[in-house]
Amino acid sequence: MKLLNEIEILKRKLTLIAARHGDLTHSCVVRVSQLLDKKLNEYERVRRRSGEGA
Repeated sequence: MKLLNEIEILKRKLTLIAARHGDLTHSCVVRVSQLLDKKLNEYERVRRRSGEGA
């Protein structure tokens, strides 16, 4: 659950920062996007691992 909460927080943060800067290539937007991507990949690995054990 903690991982899903982190993903939701990063999604909201990304939306706010992108709207504030108005540029998807701004360094802040790119940084948060990379963090979100990392968390999504981590979530996918956890999900696959738990699916294999079932």
